[in-house]
Amino acid sequence: MKRNKVVVRLMGRDYALLTDEDTAQVQRIARYVDRRMREVAITTHAGESAAPVLTAMTLAGELFRAQDENARLKRELAAMQQKPEA
Repeated sequence: MKRNKVVVRLMGRDYALLTDEDTAQVQRIARYVDRRMREVAITTHAGESAAPVLTAMTLAGELFRAQDENARLKRELAAMQQKPEA
């Protein structure tokens, strides 16, 4: 697959990325991350160096909770499929 160079803007700084992902998807992700970084910076009064770290921790927490919920739903679905129909 062709690697694309995509420039994204996070907290007012441009970052050039090389990616196999679709440019529009990378830009969408960057807008989301930028928005979350700004929210974290405002709510925590984090400085420029701390905001990315706190945002990474926040997003990782969201990811883990989503993965846990996905696993729970898969177990629930599997249990429902194993029940005999009445």
